[in-house]
Amino acid sequence: MTDLPSLDQVADRIEDLMTRHRLPSVALAIARGDRVEARGFGLADLRGRAATGATPYLLASVTKPIVATLCVVLAERGLADLDEPLADRLPWLDAERPGRRGRPTARQALTHTAGFGRYWDFAYDEAPPGIERAVQRYGVLIHEPGTRFEYANLGYGLLEPWLEAATGHPLAELLDRYLFRPLGLESGAFGPGAGGAEAAVPYTRERHVPYPTIHTSHPAASMAWMSAADLARFGTAHTDRSEVLAPGSAAAVRTPGLEEAPERYGLGWNVRHPGGVEVLAHGGDMCGVGASLAVLPQLGVSVAAVVNRTGSFEHARTACEILLEGLVGRIGSESDPVAVALPEGEWSGRAETPFGPVPLLVGASGDGELWVEVAGERTRARAEAEESYDVMIAAEAQLPTPDALRAGPWLELALDVGGDRLTGSARAVKHGESGDRVGNCLTHWCELERVR
Repeated sequence: MTDLPSLDQVADRIEDLMTRHRLPSVALAIARGDRVEARGFGLADLRGRAATGATPYLLASVTKPIVATLCVVLAERGLADLDEPLADRLPWLDAERPGRRGRPTARQALTHTAGFGRYWDFAYDEAPPGIERAVQRYGVLIHEPGTRFEYANLGYGLLEPWLEAATGHPLAELLDRYLFRPLGLESGAFGPGAGGAEAAVPYTRERHVPYPTIHTSHPAASMAWMSAADLARFGTAHTDRSEVLAPGSAAAVRTPGLEEAPERYGLGWNVRHPGGVEVLAHGGDMCGVGASLAVLPQLGVSVAAVVNRTGSFEHARTACEILLEGLVGRIGSESDPVAVALPEGEWSGRAETPFGPVPLLVGASGDGELWVEVAGERTRARAEAEESYDVMIAAEAQLPTPDALRAGPWLELALDVGGDRLTGSARAVKHGESGDRVGNCLTHWCELERVR
């Protein structure tokens, strides 16, 4: 087996990565057994504070494998039942909403097979109303639980109140008691601003403007903090030589929620096999942060990289790939989705929003030209790749509802084709970072019938 490089050996390549992409800092770490090597490059705070391997960073969606591991640990101790419907402890989940009917379980939320659509929200001046309000408005079951993979922050967001209802303790306390302290993760923290004064400052992509405290209604999907050293150390809990999880639990973690899904996703991990080597991986990408964690269970290796700038997940992943170059190749998705055109025709229907239905008209010509009409206003559209649906149509078109007007002037229709009927998601999205802020993605139930 090829030896892993030392961080000194890859320093020039990491510094070149930072220079080419204007990254304020990169912190990375390699863990093998009890040995952890970590180092920071650049500035955690552009006013002059250097990044180190011990600097806490916001982890964005790398929060998910951390919360998933906690759920597995609690299940081993008989404190939580992963196959229990979430609504058994959260009865407000049973309220009638547009879309499919079903009672997703905690395990389905952990594997992104609960049926919820794509969603995220961020707030900066004050905290949003919370996960119950978000689910009341946008917790639409686009798919029947257990039938489809779709990456869903709302599913993970629901694990926080579910765990508190099951154990009587808040998620931050559970993480500290059952994960951070037992594993010696001294920098581990959870919640808005929980990284403390020594944490890396999250910066915008273009102007390097610092973000204020970031809030979201789904912190269990997005709001853990950890240093690169501790993140790599956490990863070793999922190696074959670790005794943190019982063998059955370790196997369950690596078992995809749906074997036939385009993305093999277990309990909090993307499960991949580049070059025949098993890799558990997860990335994070949101306001002012990019993060990447990769674990090679059979080789007992874990690597982590974190960056304090928006739009930097790919650079964090590249840093991990540099560290693993002698062992595996690319640790990203093994296959990329392909854009599929909508069949020729015209469909009429609506998006079901919290403020009432919004009329929609969608058309495709024989030469592949697409258009979308929202509440009577027509806009040219294009087909985009989408792994969880038959077709995806994107247009600079505004859903005329108060929440969508704040979310941004972009509409994505992610749809399944069933004869003369289209069903799926109508997403109001703000792409990019206009106004030096990342925006929201709000999903609504959508259905249309062929009229021509």
